[in-house]
Amino acid sequence: MPFIYDETQVEWPDDDTEPPPPRRDQFVYLPPPQFGGAREPVRFSVASFTGQSLLLSPISWLLSRSSRASLASHRQHASHRQRLLAVVVPELRQIGARRAYCRYDGGNDEGFCWFDSVEMEDSERITAAALVQRAWEAQLLDKLYAAEVMRPSDAISGQQQLDVFVRYTLCHEWASMLLGDRYGTGEYSMYGAFTVDLETCTITDDPGADPVVQNIRIA
Repeated sequence: MPFIYDETQVEWPDDDTEPPPPRRDQFVYLPPPQFGGAREPVRFSVASFTGQSLLLSPISWLLSRSSRASLASHRQHASHRQRLLAVVVPELRQIGARRAYCRYDGGNDEGFCWFDSVEMEDSERITAAALVQRAWEAQLLDKLYAAEVMRPSDAISGQQQLDVFVRYTLCHEWASMLLGDRYGTGEYSMYGAFTVDLETCTITDDPGADPVVQNIRIA
């Protein structure tokens, strides 16, 4: 899980203030599998969701009630993710996107991930805002509604909803596949980035990611 600063040995000041933020050279790179993530490249499918049953197998009933509930929740999340990717990735390809670059950071209580840029078929690199606009014009939001992976919001406009989805929600799904669902939770600070190849449907961590962060501090 990329660039890690271990906080277990940090000494906190006696006056209850926070210790100074770590320097960049104090972070150590760890490949995702060494920190509970997946072996790279992580592969995903964009096959259409077939509506498989979420019923538990007979063997699963030997588990405790809480374990059965956890397994059912995991399967439900997996099916939701599959429907989401089956809609989004082909649409991104259709508008010319080839590779997405996402950044992440976090530590202690939570991990965060956000969209950085995307490489297009003509090798042009565009920003999140530009991609959201193209996705909006391609009516991606309506297709997400139709697939029942998103619902209209009364709090924000449709275009704002699509913006949040592309910038954060989609990236978070990819980050969870690479780093694990609990990435960013532990006694450490972390940052990194990864590339999603939309043609080969693979996710690969960037071992040379710059320390671009939004939710942690680096001296």
